[in-house]
Amino acid sequence: MNNTEQKKLNIAMVCDPIGGNKSGVVVSTMRFAKLLGERGHKVIFIGAKSSEHKNHSLHDNAKAYRFRSMPVPKSDGWNLAFPTVRELKKIFTDENIDIVHIILPMSGSVMAIKAARSLGIKIVAHSHSQPENLFMDAPKFIQPTLNHIWNLYLSWTYDKAESLIYPSEMARGLLDKLSKNNKPSHVISNGINTQEFKPILVGDFYDRFDIPKNAVKLLFVGRLFPEKSVDTLIRAIPHIIEKYPDTHIMIVGGGHLKSKLEKLTHEINVNKFITFLGLVSEEDKILAYNASDIFILPSLAELEGMVVLEAMACGKPIIISDSKMSASRFFVNDNGYLFETKNPKDLAEKAIKLISNEGLRTQMGNVSLEKSKSYDIQKSTDALEAVYYLTLKK
Repeated sequence: MNNTEQKKLNIAMVCDPIGGNKSGVVVSTMRFAKLLGERGHKVIFIGAKSSEHKNHSLHDNAKAYRFRSMPVPKSDGWNLAFPTVRELKKIFTDENIDIVHIILPMSGSVMAIKAARSLGIKIVAHSHSQPENLFMDAPKFIQPTLNHIWNLYLSWTYDKAESLIYPSEMARGLLDKLSKNNKPSHVISNGINTQEFKPILVGDFYDRFDIPKNAVKLLFVGRLFPEKSVDTLIRAIPHIIEKYPDTHIMIVGGGHLKSKLEKLTHEINVNKFITFLGLVSEEDKILAYNASDIFILPSLAELEGMVVLEAMACGKPIIISDSKMSASRFFVNDNGYLFETKNPKDLAEKAIKLISNEGLRTQMGNVSLEKSKSYDIQKSTDALEAVYYLTLKK
């Protein structure tokens, strides 16, 4: 019996910052929930109240139950939810929940796990975090201890679930070993909606964001957080413009490092070659990919890298940091270059190879576009449904 022939499910996704944040994990969760809803399943969210969402709310027809919360410092709008087990048991019972899907192992998940287990509801846990995403701002001497504590917490969370989901094989290799009980694990890409992310005309995008039309444009998309290493891209600019002054860098995204990064552009006198677009709409993000010539991700830690898939689906060559903690490096195969982590000069050299050769950019961009078809989000949703049904059979 295939997924479409089985009974439709009632699914509770536990993701504290749902709807109030544009990080990859939130965007991925909402995309999956929307597609599951279109397939006839009912999805509810368990999340946190925030300044933007002070009460229960709807997102693409999925109900979000929101609870008392506390903001996370330097998190760009993340709040920790603090529901009680009793509150969640009532919701799970009233909504007749079949599966509790832990998206982020934050405070709300602890109570959701306890509530689900007390009701005999199956739990699926999704790997969307690694210590490198959390503690790069901490003093270096304490980072190993914090990483160890976080991994112990992840182990506790995962061992309460019947099934584990990872967005990449690298993520499974890093975190599967934390599970003491050899739980079934599955690799499911976050996927990409190739009906939305595709080569299109950019209209008045350049005019609205004051981007020079005739320049070769490099693009970064992501949070302005330490693990993204955006300063490496900025420090590469002097090396690039020395040979190719008609180059412009677009940075899409927000975060607590924005002012520091803007200051850096002035300190090294490259501010006129770079535009910080800030947080943009989903429509403008798609236009930004299409308005660029080369996509660059200098990130130090990625469990997959949704933005790389988005750029590839828009037909762009990619330049990715060869960081051992980044699964994004595995997307590079005849469609771009890897550069030495945190090495601005090497990044510049790889960028210059593409800036100087339009034909090579087109060739590698076409390879990206073809490869992106293997990551269509409908395939990922098929796999996610299959995990749900398999878990319920246990």
